[in-house]
Amino acid sequence: MNEIVLGILMTTLLILLLTAGIVIAFFIAGRQRARQEKELAETKLAFEKEIRQVETEVGEHIMAQFAQELHDNIGQLLTAMHIQIENQKIDHPDLAHSFKPTEIYLGEVTQQLRLLSRTFNNDHLRQIGLLPALQVEVDRLQTLRRFRVHWHPVSGASHLEKDQELMVFRIFQEITQNALRHSAAQNLYVTLHNEDGAFELTVRDDGKGFDKKQVFQTHKASGLRNIMKRALLAGLVCEIDSVPDGGTRIVLKKKTILAVTKENCL
Repeated sequence: MNEIVLGILMTTLLILLLTAGIVIAFFIAGRQRARQEKELAETKLAFEKEIRQVETEVGEHIMAQFAQELHDNIGQLLTAMHIQIENQKIDHPDLAHSFKPTEIYLGEVTQQLRLLSRTFNNDHLRQIGLLPALQVEVDRLQTLRRFRVHWHPVSGASHLEKDQELMVFRIFQEITQNALRHSAAQNLYVTLHNEDGAFELTVRDDGKGFDKKQVFQTHKASGLRNIMKRALLAGLVCEIDSVPDGGTRIVLKKKTILAVTKENCL
C-alpha cells in the first residue's frame, strides 16, 4: 500500500516538474522572441534612418550644386542683361524712361535669385545659423506677396545641433511651400520659442485646412509624410493639426523625455 502511495506521489511530482519545465521553457522562449522582435525593430529603424540620412545628404548635395549654378550662370546672365540695359540708356537717352519697368522687374528677379540661392546653399546655412536663415526665408516669402507673414525675429543661437538646424530649416521650407501651393491662406504665423534650452517652432496659417485622417489615407500626403520623416531623422517631435476651413498648425519641438516614434508625428 505504501508503495502505491509513494508511486502516486512520485508520478504527481514528476508531472508537476514536467509542467513547470514546460511553463519555464515557454516563458524563456517568449522573452527571447520579444528580445528578437525588439532587436529586429531597432535594426529596421536604424536601417530606415540610415537610408533617410543618405537621401538627405544626396538632396543637400544636389541643392548645393543648384545654388552654385544659380549664382554662377543665371546670376551672370542677369548681370549681363542689366549692363545691356544701361548701355541702351546711354545710346538712347530719349528712351531711358521706357527701360524703367524692365529694370524694376530685373531687380526683383535678381533679389529673388539671390535669396533662393542662399536658402539652397547648406554651407551658407550652417555658417549663419538657423535663426538668421529663417529670417532670410521669411524675407523671400514676403517678396512673393502670396500671403502676409507674421514673424518676430529672434536673436542668438538655437539650442540645436548643426544637423538639426539644417533639418528644421528644410522642414520649414517644406511647410511654407505646402502653404503656398495648397492653403489659399491670407496670413502665415511663425512663432519660435528658444529659451532655457528648449526649442519650439510653430507655423500656422488661416487657410482652408484639411481632414488629416482622410488626407493621410491618400497619396496627397507625401509632403506631410516627408515633414514627419525629416523630423524623425533629426530627433524632433512633430505635431500636425488641421481641420477643414480651420487652417493648419505644425509644431516642431526639441525632443525631451519622450522617445520619438512615428506616432509622435501624427
